[in-house]
Amino acid sequence: MSAPDLSTRQYPLGWLRAVAALTVVTFHAYQYNRSDAWPLGGVAHRLMLGSDLFVDMFFVLSAFVLWLPVARSALAGTTGRPGRVVLFRRVARLVPLYYSVVLIVWAVTNPSLPGHWQDLLLHLTFTQVYSDQYIFWTNGPAWSLAVELHYYLLIAAAIPVVHALTRRARSQRGRVAVAMVLPVACAVASLTYLAWRIHVQQTPLEQWSAWFNPLAKGSDFALGMTLAVVVASGATLGDTMRRVLGVGSVAALVALVLVRPLEGAGTNWWHPLFALAITAGLASIVMHDGRQPGWMSWRPLSWIGGLGYGVYLIHEPVQRLIGSLGLLPDRSPGLTFLTTAAVVVVPTTLLAWLSSHTVEEAGRRTLGLIDRDNRPRDYYAHVGAAERDEVTPTASSAVGVTHRGS
Repeated sequence: MSAPDLSTRQYPLGWLRAVAALTVVTFHAYQYNRSDAWPLGGVAHRLMLGSDLFVDMFFVLSAFVLWLPVARSALAGTTGRPGRVVLFRRVARLVPLYYSVVLIVWAVTNPSLPGHWQDLLLHLTFTQVYSDQYIFWTNGPAWSLAVELHYYLLIAAAIPVVHALTRRARSQRGRVAVAMVLPVACAVASLTYLAWRIHVQQTPLEQWSAWFNPLAKGSDFALGMTLAVVVASGATLGDTMRRVLGVGSVAALVALVLVRPLEGAGTNWWHPLFALAITAGLASIVMHDGRQPGWMSWRPLSWIGGLGYGVYLIHEPVQRLIGSLGLLPDRSPGLTFLTTAAVVVVPTTLLAWLSSHTVEEAGRRTLGLIDRDNRPRDYYAHVGAAERDEVTPTASSAVGVTHRGS
């Protein structure tokens, strides 16, 4: 039996995206049902507030998926897709959905021109994360995709450098070092920034742009990229260690949620810790070359996972619309928020499915503009070849015989 092809191995990660997206929907329903007080108290309330760790999960997953092919190529001493192609493929996948949601929601909520044009401009340029006023306008969850786009650009810009350094590296250790430069740089920059904001400037927690910008989330991406390098090196875990990591990561996340301070800027230290525990749990899935548990490929979760970004982006506008129509339960304490979440999930999922077959499909089709050699596709290459066959002189034409390609 031949060894598995590390360059094409895929992992069952769709269920994680599904759980993350549905948890975020549930939290926003919980937030919506807040009146004079939160619907729940005590440990249950802390667990609900801890649902923001699933945004960290999105970041870790994105970094892992993006950096894995780069790390595999680097450790193999080869060059993979150019940075521009990596960026184009990611943009084609996500930006059409993002723009569609932003433009539709902004147009509906700004029926009279010029409206809040600053808000629209910031969202269309993915820079709302630098504005305390507009960061959560139009579509609150969109801030995370703005952060992700910054890292798509950073990774695309870094790939040519990685390729150049890989060609110069003379050992496997050197190639690993090349693949680790960007993850280490992101971790150091992000952790230094958080320390400065929390302990030196003592920035208020309500200064949203300080805590939701790309630099503040850099450690999440650094951990995802680091795991990609480890996986690219071929390292695997035994069954016992995988179980320990899987169970341990869940236990660590619950413990972190329960002890996290709810007040003060210091709570932002918990996000790198969340990301670390998430990375450990993710390692228990991807550092394995055998069969994965069947439940990880359960079709309903895998299907929702495929719609993950659509569910994530669309659910808040749907909740606002349904709420404005008076179709959501009255705000009240207790578990009423679960009913709110269920009412929101159904149309959100249908719209996400529709988007996946229209807007997102149109974006995916643009990938056909690039051929297998990562160059702009020449749709008329066959026409050019035929014309050349018609007019190119040959030896037989010198004696008056017209040569035509067979």
